[in-house]
Amino acid sequence: MTIAFDLDDTLYPEIEFVRSAYRAISARYSRPELSAMMDAAPSPREAFDMAACLLGLPDAAPLLRIYREHKPDISLAPEIESTLLELKNRGIALSLITDGRSLTQRNKISALGLDRYFDSNMVFISEETGADKMSGLPFRLTESTAISPPYFYIGDNPAKDFFQPRRMGWKTIMLNGVNRNIHTQDLTLFPPEFHPHAEINSIEELSQMACL
Repeated sequence: MTIAFDLDDTLYPEIEFVRSAYRAISARYSRPELSAMMDAAPSPREAFDMAACLLGLPDAAPLLRIYREHKPDISLAPEIESTLLELKNRGIALSLITDGRSLTQRNKISALGLDRYFDSNMVFISEETGADKMSGLPFRLTESTAISPPYFYIGDNPAKDFFQPRRMGWKTIMLNGVNRNIHTQDLTLFPPEFHPHAEINSIEELSQMACL
């Protein structure tokens, strides 16, 4: 059996990475009030634009660079750690499939200590593989690396997390974010082929699923 996980908003709340970036920007420009101001903005895009204006910058590019390159202050919740450890101890192959820039995602992986649970050859980042989830490539790479069916994918974003693994015969599970996620989870906005096979409200529920 192989279980692949998404990273952002699945193994940790992505908003915590965003807030970590706000703090890094605030520290870089020695403006301690800036972090809270950015966090109060309606969206990250508006937060960066507002901060660039307050700092007298021509655009938000320098702030986005800090966002992408900073060492984030984020951590795994205890229930995530315990579940990953339990699955690994049961001999289940674990894979990490995430879209994004290599440096940004690697910094998150390091901060979260995910190398304790995922072998280096089972981590697939779109910038490193040359293709994102919608290409299907990271799922094929997982199959070729861990020849251990059945395959499961745990994600949060119906726009791109479930379409390809469903086509490949994987079982897909959506972790509900209780309205805290960056991307919408309103399944009515997506055709059935983008829907997960099942939904859970906590990673801990994986240990209780009969199919696992």
